[in-house]
Amino acid sequence: MVHQPPATPTTAAAAKDDSSRSLARILGALSPGATASTVAAMIPEEEAVFELRGEDEVREMLEREENLITEVLNELIGDLQVPLPNVDAEYQPPDLLFPAHLIGLCVIKMFQYNLARRIDRLLMSAIARVQKKTAAFESDYTSAFWLSNVFELLSIIKTSMTEHQSSTHEYADSERAMNDGMQYLETLLSDIYFGWIKDLQKRFGKLIIPGVVESEALPGFTASDSGFFNRLMGTGPRESTVKIENVLSFFNHIWRTMEFYYVDRAIMRQIMSELLCNIGVTAFNNIIMRRNFCSWKRGMQIQYNLTRIEEWCKTHAVADATRNLDRLLQLVKLLQLQKSTDQDIDIMFEVCDLLNPAQIKKLLSIYAVSDYENPIIGHVMNEVTRRASPSEKTDKILLDTNDLNDQVLYLTARKVPAIETYIPPEFRMPRIRALVDSQTDMAYDDDDDDEPDDDDVDNIVPADYNDYSSYGQLQQQHQI
Repeated sequence: MVHQPPATPTTAAAAKDDSSRSLARILGALSPGATASTVAAMIPEEEAVFELRGEDEVREMLEREENLITEVLNELIGDLQVPLPNVDAEYQPPDLLFPAHLIGLCVIKMFQYNLARRIDRLLMSAIARVQKKTAAFESDYTSAFWLSNVFELLSIIKTSMTEHQSSTHEYADSERAMNDGMQYLETLLSDIYFGWIKDLQKRFGKLIIPGVVESEALPGFTASDSGFFNRLMGTGPRESTVKIENVLSFFNHIWRTMEFYYVDRAIMRQIMSELLCNIGVTAFNNIIMRRNFCSWKRGMQIQYNLTRIEEWCKTHAVADATRNLDRLLQLVKLLQLQKSTDQDIDIMFEVCDLLNPAQIKKLLSIYAVSDYENPIIGHVMNEVTRRASPSEKTDKILLDTNDLNDQVLYLTARKVPAIETYIPPEFRMPRIRALVDSQTDMAYDDDDDDEPDDDDVDNIVPADYNDYSSYGQLQQQHQI
């Protein structure tokens, strides 16, 4: 059911005096014999009133009016300035998802009138424009905004098609156009998601080693191996400016950005899972190959930093994503275990069951024994070597890098119960405004001429009550 919000003063109404003066100039320039059509032709388009009288005019505009598609491509996408987070302003979902809902309204009305070619034209043009808008990934805000809107538009069309299953061939072309549009929207969503993830990982990767491995936030456990590369270059030890707090600040920035733009919760969790996977792989591979990271004190510091990350994940309800840190946690645990007796060997292989024998052997071979520790005696290494030898040729020491080409985006399209018809007051868009004004009561599962059954009345939800908390709930399993 389309909900019509309270009327909002338009720019033209707010500038009444300027419009009057403009019209006076036009009339003054006309000859005494000028006709009304001559006057209308001289009025600038942005000052003209666009009104639809009846369904015939609605269909005519949807089928033939090229300026309608121009309004969508320019004002709703191309020239749109993404709203930025502002502590002084509170944004509701309609304030940020209006492009998806207004484009969805146009598409659904075109489907209602069986305008297959226009559906193709509008969706393909809109998808191409969004693709161009987001291709550079210059801003997290732009990426999150369009990731959210593309997912919302996909959900709107999916809901529409679920409710409008046709048993006749009359709508075959329009159904094909809608299905094609959904496939292209899925591809666009995937492109935005993986492109943004790649950009995030590139920036985040610079924080992992100094912030998670080298950062020494735990008092009393400062490792003497700090500044290894600085000593190698003869510059002396120097403390890194990147701390675990920088890692958590990066998490907070991305999370708040996604929350602000109402990104689907399942997508939010998957993005955080990707970043945690980046930590798990990058930190693991650096620790197991660098002697200066393999000491008991270093293990204590890394353990503390990982605990801070786990606490952050629990606070933000993404604790399941910490499974990407499991191997790293076991590697760090291995740094802290005793390594002197046969019993210690049994404990190592039992506690670190996610590590293969070759990885355990490698870490012990480069482990830096402190003055207060018992040395790793020969028979301990011999026993570890014996256990590792059967599978040493096939076991991999390094973890596979997080190759995005092998990743899959699993999305759960939400059911959208209503179309929001909110248009920000600063947008002119006379044709889209006229279309919104003409739709006073449109529901996915009801024709305009039909009265709803008593059982259906409770299912028609006004747009003011769209449930945006349902993001991430499984309505329809979908794999890209």
